[in-house]
Amino acid sequence: METISVDTFKSIAEMGNDGIFVFNEDYKVEYANQMASVLTGIPAGELLGMDFRKVFPEVGELFLKDLEGNREKYQNKLCTVTRIKQRSGKYLDTYLCIATESTQQGRGKTYVYLTDISEQKRMENELRKARDFLMKLIDSSVDAIIATDMKGNILIFNKGAEKLLGYKAEEVIGKMNIKQIYPEGSKQARMIMSMLRSPAYGGVGKLNSVMIRNINKNGEIIHGNLSAAIVYENGKEVASVGIFTDLRERIKTEEKLKETQLQLLQAEKMASIGKLAAGVAHEINNPLGGILIYATLMMEDMDDSDPRKDDLKRIVQETTRCKEIVKSLLEFAREIGPNREVVDINKAVLDSLFFLEKQAIFYNIEIKKELYPNLPKVLAHPGQLKQVFMNMMVNAADAMHGSGTLTIRTGVTKDKKNVWIEFIDTGEGIPEENLNKIFDPFFTTKEIGRGTGLGLSTSYGIIQDHKGKIDVKSKIGEGSTFRIEIPIKEEKKEVLASQFN
Repeated sequence: METISVDTFKSIAEMGNDGIFVFNEDYKVEYANQMASVLTGIPAGELLGMDFRKVFPEVGELFLKDLEGNREKYQNKLCTVTRIKQRSGKYLDTYLCIATESTQQGRGKTYVYLTDISEQKRMENELRKARDFLMKLIDSSVDAIIATDMKGNILIFNKGAEKLLGYKAEEVIGKMNIKQIYPEGSKQARMIMSMLRSPAYGGVGKLNSVMIRNINKNGEIIHGNLSAAIVYENGKEVASVGIFTDLRERIKTEEKLKETQLQLLQAEKMASIGKLAAGVAHEINNPLGGILIYATLMMEDMDDSDPRKDDLKRIVQETTRCKEIVKSLLEFAREIGPNREVVDINKAVLDSLFFLEKQAIFYNIEIKKELYPNLPKVLAHPGQLKQVFMNMMVNAADAMHGSGTLTIRTGVTKDKKNVWIEFIDTGEGIPEENLNKIFDPFFTTKEIGRGTGLGLSTSYGIIQDHKGKIDVKSKIGEGSTFRIEIPIKEEKKEVLASQFN
């Protein structure tokens, strides 16, 4: 190989932007170009003959020891990014390469190439700051922001995603796939990517606001809204990013509004029924009174031996029962109003039973009553409570298909703040997956035409409106227990104490 002359080497060295040094066997500067002087801040005249350790204070000694002790490892060449201290005391970011010659006599000359990378470092710092700022922006979002590569591996997982899905970023980034946060897994992930690539949802590479479901760390299904985009590099898909908005509160608010509207409709319906009941009761009451009076007078005129007297007794009994029903209808009509009053829960239960127990569906049902004596009163809408109690009884009868035992119990909670009412049936029970849905409007497992799915949701709304609570326990094949709690009407402590005693 042809070698170049020293003059040619120096000419080439002076043309570049790198500092070039040649050190002799004793690590003294034998040659340094103009850029070497500029980068170190040492005048060219002083550089000649200067020791390596003085040219590069703070790092020179370390470099030489490292190079001398690891020649085989470095193969006589060591390159690294380092900061050198200039003559002025300032520090300069550089890329430094040291190469040594090996001769038969031992160590030969040492060549050093020094490149100023301060601008590159500045750019890196600016990029890092921009990236940190971007991550802070992403983390400050209340929505979940998740980015993945094109295989679905998660690359970004912000604080909003942590809150929504229950995972920490360190559990997810580089360890989980996006399909793991979808209930339908890979199928759902493929469907979303297909929508992203379609022009129908906001343009190719974009997805504008679609409803989706996520699954969190605890297995809870979360309904949300997704907006997403594909990230391109040189026209090639390299990543995707999605913004997930939690819709649970909005859905809950909408359901509450819907429930309130249903309650208003139910209240209007009950008010209409009340007016109708009052009108019918008044129209029927007078003829019934006449029948009762004449039947009684006829009985008084008959001898006890007259066989017709038993028929008249039955007429009097059934007419009396009809008058009781009319009386209950009038009470029902009176109770449907805006005002609350003091209510005896035990009486409300018995009144509700009076309406229902003679109906055909209850013929083969044994009804057990375990009513707490001297039960404290509550402040409530009597008609609404009876509506709830009748709904509980009818549902129990339906669950038992007209045959079984219905136990109705009342009592007082341990903290003496609420009265409770339990409706216990021996029916078929409620599947576990339906327990958290039975109070939802329009949810029903009955055949079409046998139920609207509004009974329990309306009952739930009424009890909530009374500051109470209603829940259910059930097991397939063993029946169900519906428990209602209603706050006791506040009275003087001594009066309550006497009631409990």
